Amino acid sequence: MISSKDNAKIKAVARLVTSAKARRDSGMFVLEGTRLSAEALGDNIRICEMYYTNNVAASNPTLISNLRARANFETEVSESVFEKISDTCSPQGVLLVVQFKAPVSVPDNGRFLAFEMVQDPSNLGAAARTAEALGFAGIILSKKGADPYSPKSLRASMGALLRLPIIYSDDFLATLEGFKLKGFNINGTVVDANATKINTVSFSQNEVTVIGNEANGMTDAAKSVCDRLLTIPMAGRAESLNAAAAAAIVMWEMCR
Repeated sequence: MISSKDNAKIKAVARLVTSAKARRDSGMFVLEGTRLSAEALGDNIRICEMYYTNNVAASNPTLISNLRARANFETEVSESVFEKISDTCSPQGVLLVVQFKAPVSVPDNGRFLAFEMVQDPSNLGAAARTAEALGFAGIILSKKGADPYSPKSLRASMGALLRLPIIYSDDFLATLEGFKLKGFNINGTVVDANATKINTVSFSQNEVTVIGNEANGMTDAAKSVCDRLLTIPMAGRAESLNAAAAAAIVMWEMCR
Protein backbone atom coordinates (compact mmCIF):
# COMPACT_ATOMS: atom_id res chain seq x y z
CA MET A 1 0.00 0.00 0.00
CA ILE A 2 1.20 3.51 -0.81
CA SER A 3 0.88 5.80 2.19
CA SER A 4 3.29 8.59 1.23
CA LYS A 5 2.13 11.63 -0.72
CA ASP A 6 5.73 12.04 -1.91
CA ASN A 7 5.69 8.72 -3.77
CA ALA A 8 6.89 9.24 -7.37
CA LYS A 9 3.86 7.51 -8.89
CA ILE A 10 1.47 9.59 -6.81
CA LYS A 11 3.18 12.81 -7.91
CA ALA A 12 2.92 11.70 -11.56
CA VAL A 13 -0.79 10.94 -11.20
CA ALA A 14 -1.39 14.32 -9.54
CA ARG A 15 0.21 16.01 -12.56
CA LEU A 16 -2.10 14.11 -14.92
CA VAL A 17 -5.10 15.33 -12.93
CA THR A 18 -4.13 19.00 -13.10
CA SER A 19 -2.07 19.44 -16.28
CA ALA A 20 -3.30 19.16 -19.88
CA LYS A 21 0.35 19.26 -20.99
CA ALA A 22 1.19 16.27 -18.80
CA ARG A 23 -1.72 14.39 -20.34
CA ARG A 24 -0.65 15.24 -23.88
CA ASP A 25 3.01 14.43 -23.28
CA SER A 26 2.29 11.07 -21.68
CA GLY A 27 -0.67 10.07 -23.84
CA MET A 28 -2.55 9.17 -20.67
CA PHE A 29 -5.38 10.63 -18.59
CA VAL A 30 -7.27 9.92 -15.38
CA LEU A 31 -10.69 8.42 -14.72
CA GLU A 32 -11.94 8.90 -11.18
CA GLY A 33 -14.94 7.40 -9.41
CA THR A 34 -16.89 4.19 -9.66
CA ARG A 35 -19.04 5.23 -12.65
CA LEU A 36 -16.22 6.27 -14.97
CA SER A 37 -14.09 3.35 -13.80
CA ALA A 38 -16.89 0.95 -14.72
CA GLU A 39 -17.08 2.62 -18.15
CA ALA A 40 -13.42 1.72 -18.67
CA LEU A 41 -14.27 -1.96 -18.29
CA GLY A 42 -16.94 -1.81 -20.97
CA ASP A 43 -15.18 0.33 -23.57
CA ASN A 44 -12.01 -1.64 -24.23
CA ILE A 45 -9.86 1.09 -22.69
CA ARG A 46 -6.30 0.22 -21.73
CA ILE A 47 -5.93 0.63 -17.96
CA CYS A 48 -2.29 1.45 -17.27
CA GLU A 49 -2.53 2.05 -13.51
CA MET A 50 -5.17 1.71 -10.78
CA TYR A 51 -5.28 3.30 -7.32
CA TYR A 52 -7.95 2.46 -4.76
CA THR A 53 -8.70 2.67 -1.04
CA ASN A 54 -9.70 -0.06 1.35
CA ASN A 55 -13.16 1.49 1.75
CA VAL A 56 -14.06 1.26 -1.95
CA ALA A 57 -12.68 -2.28 -2.14
CA ALA A 58 -15.02 -3.26 0.70
CA SER A 59 -18.09 -1.51 -0.72
CA ASN A 60 -17.56 -2.42 -4.42
CA PRO A 61 -15.66 -5.73 -4.34
CA THR A 62 -16.71 -6.96 -7.81
CA LEU A 63 -15.85 -3.72 -9.57
CA ILE A 64 -12.48 -3.42 -7.85
CA SER A 65 -11.66 -7.06 -8.55
CA ASN A 66 -12.47 -6.66 -12.25
CA LEU A 67 -10.44 -3.46 -12.49
CA ARG A 68 -7.44 -5.03 -10.75
CA ALA A 69 -7.53 -7.89 -13.27
CA ARG A 70 -7.38 -5.41 -16.17
CA ALA A 71 -4.79 -2.98 -14.83
CA ASN A 72 -1.11 -3.24 -15.77
CA PHE A 73 -0.26 -1.87 -12.32
CA GLU A 74 -2.56 -1.65 -9.29
CA THR A 75 -2.16 -0.72 -5.66
CA GLU A 76 -4.11 0.25 -2.60
CA VAL A 77 -3.44 3.75 -1.24
CA SER A 78 -4.24 5.45 2.04
CA GLU A 79 -7.19 7.84 2.28
CA SER A 80 -4.85 10.84 2.62
CA VAL A 81 -2.89 9.83 -0.47
CA PHE A 82 -6.09 9.40 -2.46
CA GLU A 83 -7.19 12.90 -1.49
CA LYS A 84 -3.95 14.21 -3.03
CA ILE A 85 -4.76 12.70 -6.44
CA SER A 86 -8.53 13.27 -6.35
CA ASP A 87 -10.22 16.09 -8.25
CA THR A 88 -13.53 15.83 -6.37
CA CYS A 89 -14.85 17.18 -3.09
CA SER A 90 -16.09 13.73 -2.00
CA PRO A 91 -13.64 11.14 -3.38
CA GLN A 92 -15.07 7.68 -4.08
CA GLY A 93 -11.74 5.95 -3.62
CA VAL A 94 -10.91 4.58 -7.07
CA LEU A 95 -8.85 6.19 -9.84
CA LEU A 96 -7.49 4.84 -13.11
CA VAL A 97 -4.70 6.05 -15.36
CA VAL A 98 -5.71 5.11 -18.90
CA GLN A 99 -4.34 5.52 -22.40
CA PHE A 100 -5.62 8.02 -24.97
CA LYS A 101 -7.97 6.64 -27.58
CA ALA A 102 -6.64 6.03 -31.09
CA PRO A 103 -7.01 9.00 -33.49
CA VAL A 104 -10.10 9.13 -35.68
CA SER A 105 -9.92 10.11 -39.36
CA VAL A 106 -12.50 12.15 -41.27
CA PRO A 107 -15.47 9.82 -41.96
CA ASP A 108 -17.64 9.64 -45.07
CA ASN A 109 -21.00 10.42 -43.47
CA GLY A 110 -22.86 11.41 -40.32
CA ARG A 111 -23.73 14.45 -38.22
CA PHE A 112 -20.93 16.16 -36.29
CA LEU A 113 -20.60 19.01 -33.83
CA ALA A 114 -17.40 21.06 -34.04
CA PHE A 115 -16.04 23.22 -31.21
CA GLU A 116 -13.85 26.17 -32.17
CA MET A 117 -11.85 27.13 -29.09
CA VAL A 118 -14.64 26.37 -26.61
CA GLN A 119 -12.81 26.81 -23.30
CA ASP A 120 -15.07 25.52 -20.53
CA PRO A 121 -14.58 21.77 -19.97
CA SER A 122 -18.05 21.53 -18.41
CA ASN A 123 -19.59 22.96 -21.61
CA LEU A 124 -17.65 20.48 -23.71
CA GLY A 125 -18.62 17.54 -21.52
CA ALA A 126 -22.31 18.47 -21.37
CA ALA A 127 -22.47 18.96 -25.15
CA ALA A 128 -20.75 15.61 -25.75
CA ARG A 129 -23.33 13.92 -23.50
CA THR A 130 -26.13 15.43 -25.62
CA ALA A 131 -24.36 14.48 -28.86
CA GLU A 132 -24.20 10.85 -27.81
CA ALA A 133 -27.84 10.87 -26.68
CA LEU A 134 -28.97 12.22 -30.06
CA GLY A 135 -26.91 9.73 -32.04
CA PHE A 136 -24.25 12.05 -33.43
CA ALA A 137 -21.39 10.39 -35.29
CA GLY A 138 -18.75 12.32 -33.33
CA ILE A 139 -17.31 15.69 -32.35
CA ILE A 140 -14.49 17.83 -33.74
CA LEU A 141 -12.19 19.74 -31.39
CA SER A 142 -9.84 22.60 -32.22
CA LYS A 143 -6.34 22.49 -30.76
CA LYS A 144 -6.74 25.49 -28.45
CA GLY A 145 -10.02 24.42 -26.88
CA ALA A 146 -10.93 22.62 -23.68
CA ASP A 147 -9.24 19.29 -23.03
CA PRO A 148 -11.73 16.41 -23.42
CA TYR A 149 -9.59 14.34 -21.04
CA SER A 150 -9.69 16.80 -18.17
CA PRO A 151 -11.51 15.48 -15.09
CA LYS A 152 -14.20 18.18 -15.41
CA SER A 153 -14.89 17.35 -19.07
CA LEU A 154 -15.14 13.65 -18.35
CA ARG A 155 -17.46 14.09 -15.37
CA ALA A 156 -19.77 16.46 -17.25
CA SER A 157 -19.97 14.04 -20.17
CA MET A 158 -20.98 11.12 -17.91
CA GLY A 159 -18.63 8.92 -19.94
CA ALA A 160 -19.77 10.11 -23.38
CA LEU A 161 -16.28 11.43 -24.18
CA LEU A 162 -14.98 7.89 -23.72
CA ARG A 163 -17.43 6.51 -26.27
CA LEU A 164 -17.91 9.23 -28.89
CA PRO A 165 -15.44 9.38 -31.78
CA ILE A 166 -13.31 12.53 -31.33
CA ILE A 167 -11.49 14.21 -34.20
CA TYR A 168 -8.64 16.41 -32.94
CA SER A 169 -7.70 19.23 -35.24
CA ASP A 170 -4.32 20.95 -35.31
CA ASP A 171 -5.68 23.05 -38.20
CA PHE A 172 -9.38 23.66 -37.59
CA LEU A 173 -10.05 25.36 -40.94
CA ALA A 174 -8.31 22.58 -42.87
CA THR A 175 -10.40 20.00 -41.00
CA LEU A 176 -13.62 21.80 -41.94
CA GLU A 177 -12.43 21.98 -45.55
CA GLY A 178 -11.72 18.24 -45.44
CA PHE A 179 -15.31 17.55 -44.40
CA LYS A 180 -16.52 19.90 -47.12
CA LEU A 181 -14.57 18.00 -49.78
CA LYS A 182 -16.33 14.82 -48.68
CA GLY A 183 -19.72 16.41 -49.32
CA PHE A 184 -20.64 17.61 -45.85
CA ASN A 185 -22.54 20.85 -45.33
CA ILE A 186 -20.66 23.17 -42.95
CA ASN A 187 -22.82 25.34 -40.68
CA GLY A 188 -21.69 28.13 -38.38
CA THR A 189 -23.64 29.36 -35.36
CA VAL A 190 -23.69 33.10 -34.74
CA VAL A 191 -25.54 35.72 -32.71
CA ASP A 192 -26.79 37.74 -35.66
CA ALA A 193 -30.36 38.72 -36.50
CA ASN A 194 -29.44 38.62 -40.20
CA ALA A 195 -28.33 34.98 -40.10
CA THR A 196 -30.70 32.15 -41.05
CA LYS A 197 -32.94 31.04 -38.20
CA ILE A 198 -32.00 27.48 -37.34
CA ASN A 199 -35.60 26.35 -36.96
CA THR A 200 -36.25 27.14 -40.64
CA VAL A 201 -33.44 24.96 -42.01
CA SER A 202 -33.64 21.42 -43.38
CA PHE A 203 -30.57 19.35 -42.53
CA SER A 204 -29.16 16.43 -44.49
CA GLN A 205 -27.56 13.31 -43.06
CA ASN A 206 -24.06 14.74 -43.61
CA GLU A 207 -23.67 17.93 -41.60
CA VAL A 208 -21.05 19.67 -39.47
CA THR A 209 -22.16 22.55 -37.24
CA VAL A 210 -19.62 24.76 -35.48
CA ILE A 211 -20.02 26.15 -31.95
CA GLY A 212 -17.72 29.10 -31.29
CA ASN A 213 -15.79 30.35 -28.29
CA GLU A 214 -17.91 31.34 -25.29
CA ALA A 215 -16.72 34.96 -25.22
CA ASN A 216 -15.95 35.74 -28.85
CA GLY A 217 -17.98 33.29 -30.92
CA MET A 218 -16.65 31.89 -34.18
CA THR A 219 -13.62 33.42 -35.85
CA ASP A 220 -14.14 35.21 -39.16
CA ALA A 221 -11.88 32.65 -40.82
CA ALA A 222 -14.09 29.78 -39.68
CA LYS A 223 -17.22 31.63 -40.78
CA SER A 224 -15.73 32.01 -44.26
CA VAL A 225 -15.54 28.22 -44.64
CA CYS A 226 -19.21 27.73 -43.74
CA ASP A 227 -21.92 27.09 -46.31
CA ARG A 228 -24.42 28.96 -44.13
CA LEU A 229 -24.53 30.87 -40.87
CA LEU A 230 -27.32 29.98 -38.46
CA THR A 231 -28.74 31.68 -35.40
CA ILE A 232 -31.05 30.56 -32.60
CA PRO A 233 -33.98 32.99 -32.42
CA MET A 234 -34.34 34.43 -28.91
CA ALA A 235 -36.95 36.53 -27.15
CA GLY A 236 -36.53 38.84 -24.18
CA ARG A 237 -33.30 40.58 -23.28
CA ALA A 238 -30.96 37.59 -23.58
CA GLU A 239 -28.16 38.28 -26.06
CA SER A 240 -26.67 34.81 -26.18
CA LEU A 241 -26.83 31.30 -24.71
CA ASN A 242 -24.42 29.18 -22.72
CA ALA A 243 -22.33 27.11 -25.17
CA ALA A 244 -23.68 23.78 -23.89
CA ALA A 245 -27.29 25.03 -24.10
CA ALA A 246 -26.75 26.40 -27.60
CA ALA A 247 -25.14 23.13 -28.69
CA ALA A 248 -28.12 21.13 -27.36
CA ILE A 249 -30.61 23.27 -29.32
CA VAL A 250 -28.47 23.09 -32.46
CA MET A 251 -28.15 19.32 -32.30
CA TRP A 252 -31.88 18.87 -31.66
CA GLU A 253 -32.68 20.97 -34.73
CA MET A 254 -30.15 19.01 -36.80
CA CYS A 255 -31.96 15.77 -35.93
CA ARG A 256 -35.55 17.04 -36.04
